[in-house]
Amino acid sequence: MTEYFIDSGPRKMRRNILYLAWPAILRLFLQSVVGMVDVIMVGKIGPSAIAAVDMGNRFVMVLIGTLMSLTIGATALIAHHVGSGNRKKANYILWQCLTSGFMAAVVLALIGVVFSKSFLQLMMVLMEESDPFVLNEGSVYLKIVFISMIFGLPTMVINASLQGIGDMKTPLFIMLITNITNIIFNYLFIFGIGFFPAMGVAGAAIGTALGRMFGLATGLLVLIRGKRELNIDRKSITCKLDWNILRDVLKIGIPASVEQFVRQASQIIYTALVAGLGTAAIAANAITMNINSLSFMPGFGFGMAATTLVGQCLGAKKDELAQKYAKQTTYFAVALMAFASVVQYLTTFPIIRLYTDDPEVVSLAAQALRIFVLYQPLFGIFMVLAGAFRGAGDTKWVMYFTMIGNWGIRLLCSVFFVFYLDMGLNGFWIAMGVDIVIRVCLITMRFVSGKWKNVQVLQSKTAESG
Repeated sequence: MTEYFIDSGPRKMRRNILYLAWPAILRLFLQSVVGMVDVIMVGKIGPSAIAAVDMGNRFVMVLIGTLMSLTIGATALIAHHVGSGNRKKANYILWQCLTSGFMAAVVLALIGVVFSKSFLQLMMVLMEESDPFVLNEGSVYLKIVFISMIFGLPTMVINASLQGIGDMKTPLFIMLITNITNIIFNYLFIFGIGFFPAMGVAGAAIGTALGRMFGLATGLLVLIRGKRELNIDRKSITCKLDWNILRDVLKIGIPASVEQFVRQASQIIYTALVAGLGTAAIAANAITMNINSLSFMPGFGFGMAATTLVGQCLGAKKDELAQKYAKQTTYFAVALMAFASVVQYLTTFPIIRLYTDDPEVVSLAAQALRIFVLYQPLFGIFMVLAGAFRGAGDTKWVMYFTMIGNWGIRLLCSVFFVFYLDMGLNGFWIAMGVDIVIRVCLITMRFVSGKWKNVQVLQSKTAESG
């Protein structure tokens, strides 16, 4: 499989990119569709239910972001070891990341159970009067979803590790099992079908938890059966954490983790600011983000492909080929995201009305959505180059650019547009556009410099056969 990706012919390169990208895009697309279905189902309860789920998920994403160091570090290290021909070490890294991921998920679950209501109260501090439905239902939702990360985080590690060897189809299969289970149990528990109780917002969380449990079971079964190049064997199984391995994983992953934390934490700030505009604005913002997640998928999918391709090429000491792959992958992503933006602009109102018939929410969401589609193709450049940098182990600069954009440019522009110019929800989305333009300029400059290719990933102890 390694030889398949390390190839410099233009036609073979394009084939390799698409071979890796399409399962990743489809997997993320299905994940987004399930997210849309969840919100649509919850939306039948009312705008407050949408707001409750959205605010709860903001905190979940922040804490998941802090643990992304395991998944991103695993992908990069495994890709480099596969590129250098050391598959035995790749299997060992998988088990170490899986073990530490489960431990971290348990801690995450405990934090969520204890502090869920306090988290939501903090986000609603700018509201003139806290919505009791959002607070109570959201805290129950948050507790269940946090507990479900005991299954969710190890599954993320499995998917990221498989991505490192270039296997995008198995994570797609795992995601299919997860999503189908999620939708079925959401429908049963939200509305109370048959002998299942009608649990509303809490039912959506239970569906998510059961979906993640089935997903983890599927992933472990695939690895235990050992029919893939990456598998769990008896020699790699140990309860002892190898800090040499984890140090190398975290060296790559922590900057990426900080980047994700910064990005997701900024969403909490913006959601809190949006909350000051009222429940309708929260619901409209949630719907806009949910719809946008679909058109983001080409960028994220090609970014994953870039991580694998760049990592394997650099592991094989083929620096120029890594750069060519990054460029070609970016072209694909921008083209697909431009097409998605056109479709999204033309179908704005029909899509929004799938979520809610509330005229105020529909109007606010439509305006915000049509503002942001103008920037989406440009965002594809950042997503793919960020993926390429992760594959190279150059995660610090992606972190720096995200911090500058989310906590500097975007925050300042949001305050100016929303509160000084009184532009309402639209001001937040215009500010996001300004942030994207500046981040794309910064990451392009870093890419052109070529310095990202010189990051040392395989340390002496990590590079040993294990």
